[in-house]
Amino acid sequence: MTEQLEKEFNLPPIAEVTEVPISTTNPIVEIADNVEIVNNKLSISEKINTALKEIRSQDNHSTEMDDIADKALDSYEQLMALGMNVDSMSAGKIFAEASTFLKLAMESRDAKSRSRATELDLMLKKLRIDKMNTPGSDGDDALGATQVFDRNDLLKIMKDDPEDPPEET
Repeated sequence: MTEQLEKEFNLPPIAEVTEVPISTTNPIVEIADNVEIVNNKLSISEKINTALKEIRSQDNHSTEMDDIADKALDSYEQLMALGMNVDSMSAGKIFAEASTFLKLAMESRDAKSRSRATELDLMLKKLRIDKMNTPGSDGDDALGATQVFDRNDLLKIMKDDPEDPPEET
């Protein structure tokens, strides 16, 4: 049966595929290296999980803002439907109140996204500060090497063409 399948699917013989290469390295050393790598990855994931717990504490604010936005949109839709079913004299005030509810919904969604952005910005700043304050690190890994230029130097850099070297006088 396997020979027929090998021929049908153009596969190599099963004996060639199942040969196990003999490893020349010590498996205990490989396992020790793998354990060390796994422990490093676990410590990194634990740090991420603790940071995410701080973000999850803001989930309460997020759900409250979603609830407010949903209720405001429901009220907006009800008021719009009501405004369409009343006389034109009363509809203006109802439509004005409906627009107020729509504005409230937009502001609550905006507050939610603004708080998340602020939170992530603060976390990045904290990470940057921690990276700069770690002993044995000059901070170049996280921030990259920085150079200070004045306006004239920047203009010279922008003006110089990489293909044309600057002329010396």
